[in-house]
Amino acid sequence: MSNGRKLFEEVEKKPLTEDGHSLNSTTSSVEYDKGVVIWLWSLLITLVFLIIVGGLTRLTDSGLSIVEWKPVTGMFPPLDELAWIKEFEKYKAIPEFKLVNFDIAMDEFKFIYWWEWGHRQLARFVGLIWLIGFSFFLFTRRIPKNWILYFIGIGMLGGFQGFLGWWMVSSGLSGRVVDVFSYRLAIHLSMAFIILFYIYWAILRISNNSINMFESIRYRNKLFLRIVIVVGVLSYLQLVLGALVAGIDAGRGYNDWPLMNGSFIPDNIFGYEPFLSNFFENPGLVQFNHRIIGYVLFISVLFMWIFSRKIAYRKIKSASNYFFLILIFQIILGVITVLYSAPLLMASLHQFTAIILILAFVNLFFNTYFPIREKITI
Repeated sequence: MSNGRKLFEEVEKKPLTEDGHSLNSTTSSVEYDKGVVIWLWSLLITLVFLIIVGGLTRLTDSGLSIVEWKPVTGMFPPLDELAWIKEFEKYKAIPEFKLVNFDIAMDEFKFIYWWEWGHRQLARFVGLIWLIGFSFFLFTRRIPKNWILYFIGIGMLGGFQGFLGWWMVSSGLSGRVVDVFSYRLAIHLSMAFIILFYIYWAILRISNNSINMFESIRYRNKLFLRIVIVVGVLSYLQLVLGALVAGIDAGRGYNDWPLMNGSFIPDNIFGYEPFLSNFFENPGLVQFNHRIIGYVLFISVLFMWIFSRKIAYRKIKSASNYFFLILIFQIILGVITVLYSAPLLMASLHQFTAIILILAFVNLFFNTYFPIREKITI
């Protein structure tokens, strides 16, 4: 008589990937490596500083003080008075000096020059951290094969971001405007947030057990995931609109709230030609759109937060709490920034909170996408 299975015998179930294949030690995404995680955290933190310094460079009107893009030799600042005079003469040839800063002295030029120079050096430093870390972990074979392209992607996005930075700056040197094009500033800042998302997602993935993540997929609440994705799209759109506001100093033109110069809809919001330029260059329409999407985002996040109370996973509830609280703080900061005509420190803090908001969203999205069950300890 052959040995059959017992009626209530437990059968070992192998965890499955999203495409239905079994997951074992050879197909798991990556084992936790403290060194790799520290490297990624270093990238993330320096990128946060880079975004903040970039914002301050914009707020101090320093971004056009260096009118050339020299990836290698540009790391060396002027070393003597003659070199400073040459740099100043180059700056005098652009519209910003001729029409706005025509009366600045050498000391004032040095102030804006050092801001832009520091911003570019910090960008180089971020690239160096990526290059050294990636090379070391690649040659020591501490990066699994299925993560190599992902980490190469971080470096490629960083290089593309450098190109976007110069593309943005070059728009202010052409003679059409005395500043950079606002849409180029928005694209440049938006790419920084994409890289931020990209790095933090890798940190969360590597810091969690691969098998547990793939097992958690079967418990995913698809409706709540869709709601979170909608919130993410709205959050990103709001960040882009915020960059447009900063790009044309629209935050300093309407300094009341909830109205705009006494009206809910400001006058002449479609007064620019061509028509599409209103969405990028008209201060009234740009700030109005930023406010409206802010209201829509708040309502969406409130709905998401209420829905999250029905989710059984504590991590999802906590992540929803953090995201909602940060959004409320960000909205309050935005209102205060507008009421006080966007003072330097307040505007910079508003941007920093936007960074924290996007990181909080990544955490929420990760925990929703991978609702890993918590172990119950007695």
